[in-house]
Amino acid sequence: MTLSVVTVADSISKLTVTGVTIKDINEIPESASGMDCPMVYPNPDGFMSNFDVERMAMASGTSNVWNVSYTLTYRFLHSEVGLGLGLFDVYDDMVDKVMDFVDKMLVSDAVTGAVDLEVQDISTFGPVSDPSGTMFHGCDIMLRILEFEP
Repeated sequence: MTLSVVTVADSISKLTVTGVTIKDINEIPESASGMDCPMVYPNPDGFMSNFDVERMAMASGTSNVWNVSYTLTYRFLHSEVGLGLGLFDVYDDMVDKVMDFVDKMLVSDAVTGAVDLEVQDISTFGPVSDPSGTMFHGCDIMLRILEFEP
C-alpha cells in the first residue's frame, strides 16, 4: 500500500490559475513578504488532517482493499496587510482569485494520486499570516482527498 500525498500536492502545484502562483510542499515560503502574490501553498501548520481509512473488502495482507481519505489545507495569500491597501481595497480581487482557485479544484481531472478531490471548506477569510508571522489578506482552503488503495 503506497499513499500518494506528495504526488497529490505536486500535481495541485502544477495546475494553472491565472494570476495565482501555486506552490508545492517543497516550495513553502519561510516568508512571503516581497514575493509574487496572490499565492497558494500547503499550510505547514496542519497541512494534513482528518485522516480516515475504510476497509472496502475483507482479505488478508496485501489483498486488502482500502479507501483512504484526508484533508489537505492550503493557505491563500492575496497581498500583505499594511502596504497601503485596506482589506476592502483588495477584497473583491481576493474573492475572485480564491474562487478561481476553487473552480480549478472542482473541475480538474489532472490531480494525480487522488481518486476524488472535493473542496471541503474555506475558512479564516480575512487577515492570515505567512510562516514568518507577516499578515496578509487571505484565507485557508481545505481540500478533501480520496485515495483508493487496492
